[in-house]
Amino acid sequence: MVRLLTKCCLALLLLAPSIALGQADEPNTPDPTHVIPPLHADGAAGSWLPQQAIVATEPAPTAKEPDKLTALEQKLEALSKNLTITTADPNIKVVFGGVIDLDLLYSSRREVAPGTPFFLTPGPINGFRQQTFDANARPTTLFALISGPEICGFQSSAVITACFYGSSLIQDVYGFLPIQAYAQLKNDDWRFAFGLQFDIFNPLNPTVLPFSYLAGSGNAGAGFPAQLRAERYLRLSDDAQVTLTGGLSDPLPTTVNNAFTISEDNGWPNIEGRAALALGPLTGEGPQARRPFEVGVSGVVGQIRTTTPFVTQVVDSIWGLGSDFRWAVTERFGVQGEVFTGQTLGMYTAGILQNVNLATFAGVHTTGGWFELYYYICPEKLHAHVGYGIDDPLDRDLAPGQPVRNDTWFANLIWDVSKHLRLGWEFDYRKTAYTLVPNNSGYGFLAQFQFKF
Repeated sequence: MVRLLTKCCLALLLLAPSIALGQADEPNTPDPTHVIPPLHADGAAGSWLPQQAIVATEPAPTAKEPDKLTALEQKLEALSKNLTITTADPNIKVVFGGVIDLDLLYSSRREVAPGTPFFLTPGPINGFRQQTFDANARPTTLFALISGPEICGFQSSAVITACFYGSSLIQDVYGFLPIQAYAQLKNDDWRFAFGLQFDIFNPLNPTVLPFSYLAGSGNAGAGFPAQLRAERYLRLSDDAQVTLTGGLSDPLPTTVNNAFTISEDNGWPNIEGRAALALGPLTGEGPQARRPFEVGVSGVVGQIRTTTPFVTQVVDSIWGLGSDFRWAVTERFGVQGEVFTGQTLGMYTAGILQNVNLATFAGVHTTGGWFELYYYICPEKLHAHVGYGIDDPLDRDLAPGQPVRNDTWFANLIWDVSKHLRLGWEFDYRKTAYTLVPNNSGYGFLAQFQFKF
């Protein structure tokens, strides 16, 4: 009797919200290839909304009506499979998920930062060792995908993503670092978004295992500042689309490198823009929806200033011009990459994460890029990626002791054992050149274990 009463109470507690809210449908849990959804010119950037699952109806009763306890157990089991997390407003639905990540990294030379390699420290003095080993779970990521009601012809939604780094990626401490936190309104022709988002400038990322994504080694535009953006989708035909993106962003986000705090903004935001052309049939859904060929041109302008109290104040112009492309040549083989040039682009993960000369505070000019070739050995299961990236600031713009060149070769093999388990292995060879102090070069090997939920 006690067991019956307990189950009745539990069933009533669980059924009450469904009765009040009309048993809202359950959003499906996403299965993104990467923790951070990539940006695409197709308009799928950050636009993933949970697809609504149809709530299964209860089976028709048999000729013999089950007893009350059995009926309650059946209702409880059916309800547990269709619970939807909602806020105080039943039109708002939330899906939670994430990736548990462990990176095991051996490096023959000391890297900045430990476990998340951006570049190498100056070369060792004879007789001193620099080998390091890091076990790093800071890339572990949690996310919430929020779908909202339609507002004035736009579908509303939001994304929140955070990892276990400290206040910036370059710091070797655990913490809680937001990567994305934005809301958006989107329809077939427009998208408006505000909050913490990825850079508009050079938005592609190489397929590498470390969370640094070749930042400081040719991958400009790997940051995630606070930003207001608008996108316009122009469909030239079923197999061709132009996407125009513009935005205002924080001039000095410190989410990648906290050393940027030596400077401040000059009273106005950075202005970013991108135009992209995508060709071919659109395949996939959500953040994986894309066309086989895409090319984009992007730019950024802004200003920062650096002040020595009562001594001097230097205002530096921010500007950058970049181009990105990707081409799925076949269903298994493809290529992608980016190039850029500009000044004071440290906050855009260029210039080896350096904005200014540390002696004169003048902005650093830099040029670089990266490319990647990939091949799916076993479709959707086993794939290999090889590539190269280089970041080459102008030597005369840098003070003694600052890095003047950083380049990386990488090769990896990724095995998607199932939709929940991923294993990866990567080998890289990195060289970092300095002014005045010794240069450095070395290799690294990373083994990665991921569980997605």
